[in-house]
Amino acid sequence: MSLYCLIYTSISNQKFSEDDLKKLLQKSRIKNKAKGVTGLLLYLDPYFLQVLEGEEHIVNQSFHEISTDIRHNKITLIYRQPLEKLKFPDWSMGFNKADVTKIDGFSEFLKQPSPEFSKNFQDAIEELLDMFKHETLF
Repeated sequence: MSLYCLIYTSISNQKFSEDDLKKLLQKSRIKNKAKGVTGLLLYLDPYFLQVLEGEEHIVNQSFHEISTDIRHNKITLIYRQPLEKLKFPDWSMGFNKADVTKIDGFSEFLKQPSPEFSKNFQDAIEELLDMFKHETLF
């Protein structure tokens, strides 16, 4: 089994209420658990940043399905790495919300994400994920 991590950003095409987010997460968690996918979803209104982990072909298939979802656009793959072990092994999909203006350096990145940024700031991306690793809202 080859473990893999994929991270993308996108911009929401709609306003997500707390109830909308809970419904999205409920469906995602059921799908991910069945597929053996773990990860984290950050909602930084209107941006999403999502981490998907699991077997490489399953993660890629999940990303392809997500990329066709009409609820968001400007989907940008920013990070792909093989993993020795899962970073979020207990979460079929952890979740948190954040105010992007309060996360130094990430406001501009989320407005124009790029794989080049992630190569130069891989440690910063991992630091951001670690900030939310032990917290989940619902």
